[in-house]
Amino acid sequence: MFAGPTHVIASGVALAALLTVACVSDLRTRRIPNVLVLTIAVAGFASAIASKSWLAGLTDAGGGLATGLALWLPFYALRMLGAGDVKLFAAASTFIGPREAVEAAFLTAMYGGVLALAYLLRRSGWTATLIRVGHAAKQPALLRNELSGERRRMPYALAIAAGVMTAFWWPGYLVT
Repeated sequence: MFAGPTHVIASGVALAALLTVACVSDLRTRRIPNVLVLTIAVAGFASAIASKSWLAGLTDAGGGLATGLALWLPFYALRMLGAGDVKLFAAASTFIGPREAVEAAFLTAMYGGVLALAYLLRRSGWTATLIRVGHAAKQPALLRNELSGERRRMPYALAIAAGVMTAFWWPGYLVT
């Protein structure tokens, strides 16, 4: 068992590196490979087991995975997120456990809102974005409609990485 600061730093660096690979993949291809998601989950389980007893590590990492999946699966069902995003969040939650997964979900949603606004501004400009967001305040379903016939997904791995890393390095920041 290696629960000291060196282990925490090593786990944080590994998680950051793996999430960086996921972000690059999402930015380039709008896909997050399943093998990468599996690698993140296995690394999270290994990290948790190495830092705690075998059973406690397995329980914490498994709880993080289940919580992450439960929190984001409804957004996939509503077609608001892709399956890769949901799997990425659940896999990354193995590093932080169930309690911090809830916090990371809040943080990810906040970062995602900022990312969505930036994405709308980049695609549509200030005027169209302000009009669209203004109308969406009365009818939120308008934000789900694509502006053009071409469907481009927002690279949500960026928000997931930011939310999970914030919860990893500053646990209890939002949820105490």
